[in-house]
Amino acid sequence: MGSHVEAIGTCYLTLYGGFILELQKTFYVPSFSRNLILVSRLVPFGYSFHFSETSFSLIYKSDCVGNGILSDGLYCIFLQNDTAHNSLHAQTGIKRCVVKEDSSILWHRRLGHISIDRIKRLVNDGVLSTLDFTDFETCVDCIKGKQTNKSKRGATRSSTILKIIHTDICSLDMDSHGQKYFISFIDDFSRYMYLYILHNKHEALDAFKVFKAEVEKQYGKQIKIVRSDRGGEYYGRYLEDGQSPGPFVKFLPPCLVLQTKMV
Repeated sequence: MGSHVEAIGTCYLTLYGGFILELQKTFYVPSFSRNLILVSRLVPFGYSFHFSETSFSLIYKSDCVGNGILSDGLYCIFLQNDTAHNSLHAQTGIKRCVVKEDSSILWHRRLGHISIDRIKRLVNDGVLSTLDFTDFETCVDCIKGKQTNKSKRGATRSSTILKIIHTDICSLDMDSHGQKYFISFIDDFSRYMYLYILHNKHEALDAFKVFKAEVEKQYGKQIKIVRSDRGGEYYGRYLEDGQSPGPFVKFLPPCLVLQTKMV
């Protein structure tokens, strides 16, 4: 989730030796607990740096204009009279991000790109305050969402349910009670999806057994084809003498085919 930028402008820092460091296009983010300077943005303006294990020096046109120390994994620059807080709140050159709360296009986006007629009904019902509909314009995101993807050459859609099942394993990108992955099973005909949380990728076969038993009993049919990427959790690992079939592919009955997704 991104952080809100309240203002954009020029910040002036007075370093310990009296040198004034000008930082253009500075973002004022109230949720940040520290003031951060991106080194790569200073280099094009003639600045260079000399880092050591515990300290660093800021150099401008061959002159050392500032220095600092390493603290909590970050290099902190010394300022004169702690001017960082005051300079970041200076109003000179600041461009405030103005939000027009009565904008109809703003509420169109906030409410998940609903139609203008539904927004007007919400206004008439008193759910929303009076809005300015003069700024309602063609929404590019809505147009993109209504477009259909081109079919890949040679790709075919399933004509019946459970004929083709797409599966993949993804990372949750978080460590919640040890559960780090989820596996998905999507029916090609109905596009209905099942999700199962996994502690590790080796549990893929157990999840597939639960899914297979449930859907085959529900529809009275058998899965014909399972499509996946060529991951080791499905096909097994490659060894010096070739690929060694894993538990997943060994479990599949002869009537069920494991295919690789078309790229």
